[in-house]
Amino acid sequence: MAFRDLRDYLAALEARGELKRISSEVSPELEAAEIADRAVKAGGPAILFENVRGTSVPLAMNLFGTMERMCLALAYRGSTTSRSASRR
Repeated sequence: MAFRDLRDYLAALEARGELKRISSEVSPELEAAEIADRAVKAGGPAILFENVRGTSVPLAMNLFGTMERMCLALAYRGSTTSRSASRR
């Protein structure tokens, strides 16, 4: 499935349970990055920070943080196994 825009992709992630919305205020300088880093390292969901200090624009992170999300975004239906792993 190709996505028309970012909103469509976010909606698909949310429908699959792969998007976490955070409504608490976060700093865009270090706090949001730290939260996103911990989430991706734990295999967690993409994150949408809805209340970013100093701006009215939400911040989406880790949208492509797993191979499955990357394949979903690119509408790729092949194997998610890397080529080097499949040669063994």
